[in-house]
Amino acid sequence: MTNLRIALSVIAVALVAGATPLRAAAQQAAVPLPPDSVVAVYCAAWSSADRVTRNSLLARVWANDGVYSDPAPTLASGRDALSDSIASFHRRRPGARFQCSVPQVHHGMMRFTWLLLASDTAVHFPGMDFGELAADGRIRRIVGFFGAPPVAGR
Repeated sequence: MTNLRIALSVIAVALVAGATPLRAAAQQAAVPLPPDSVVAVYCAAWSSADRVTRNSLLARVWANDGVYSDPAPTLASGRDALSDSIASFHRRRPGARFQCSVPQVHHGMMRFTWLLLASDTAVHFPGMDFGELAADGRIRRIVGFFGAPPVAGR
């Protein structure tokens, strides 16, 4: 919930300043966020069942031509396709949300872990995403993995 509150407060400040939702998203996109904020907003987008809120969040952190893939198998190219994939996820798992770690980042690449939480906050399962950041700080690519990573030597 904290990630969603942060993202919504950023949007609210822009709206109070007189911006329309689309202009607010465009203005926010002009100012790069640090990677930890990018992941927090991205996680909030995945936790949002509301399309308008989700699209505003994604406009802030997802490159127009960004590509998302996971073993579900999901392959989404572009911001609209990712929003559609998230909507489909919420139809299958109403009330679910994500809790994300801060990312480890180097050379424009990052990784972070996440927990998929049910509406009652029970953990469904963990996962890890690997990402590439665009020059403007938005996410260019995410490759997601479900479950804990395999243990070395086994």
